[in-house]
Amino acid sequence: MRTLLLLAALATGLPASTALAHTEPAQAHHPRAGGGPGAGTPAAAGSPVQAAATTGTRDPRAYFTDADLTDQDGRKLRFYSDVLQGKTVVLSVGYTSCTEACPLITRQLVQVRQELGDTFGKQVFFVTLTSDPARDTPKALKAFARKQGADVAGWSFLTGRTEDVHRILKRLGAFSQDVDDHSTALYVMDVDARRMRRLLPNLPPKAIAEAARLIATSGKAAAAGAH
Repeated sequence: MRTLLLLAALATGLPASTALAHTEPAQAHHPRAGGGPGAGTPAAAGSPVQAAATTGTRDPRAYFTDADLTDQDGRKLRFYSDVLQGKTVVLSVGYTSCTEACPLITRQLVQVRQELGDTFGKQVFFVTLTSDPARDTPKALKAFARKQGADVAGWSFLTGRTEDVHRILKRLGAFSQDVDDHSTALYVMDVDARRMRRLLPNLPPKAIAEAARLIATSGKAAAAGAH
């Protein structure tokens, strides 16, 4: 039923509170970028969570881990050092055998990419992390990305050892024992600036793109002020 509600919401622009596919606990707490477990704030339905305060641990590498992952092209990437460091990232969670919500969210992000224009792949990058690492091989990720029109430079589809992927999902507050019950939220974050927003995926693509630009701009400002 939740998946059907998301399908309707994305197709008709219904309020974001209906866009909860898989499992999206209304009162779940999500970590601040760079914060510790439980450091986040609950999401209000239909609106993005406020940017996280610049508090908490000063070591996002230790918190989000530098686990070795593999992208859709078979390249080995360290999660913090290669995927997150120095970037604004829009991260989604999904799995390739999903036939309803995950393809729709991916296609929604294709529209967000178009809204970002030249910013995409330079200041803002997309990451799709599988919730089913045991079955989602790089080949499967590649086929899924191609099918959705998302196999482009600047967008990484990631898998890895189950324990590593699960650890990252837990740090994001997006883990579920059932791969179908992962979070459908979008995580817009600059972990070095300790800024994160958690968005529901049926917001207008322009609004999601603007949130990513805001995080990118504020992250640069914070970095400049630190010098």
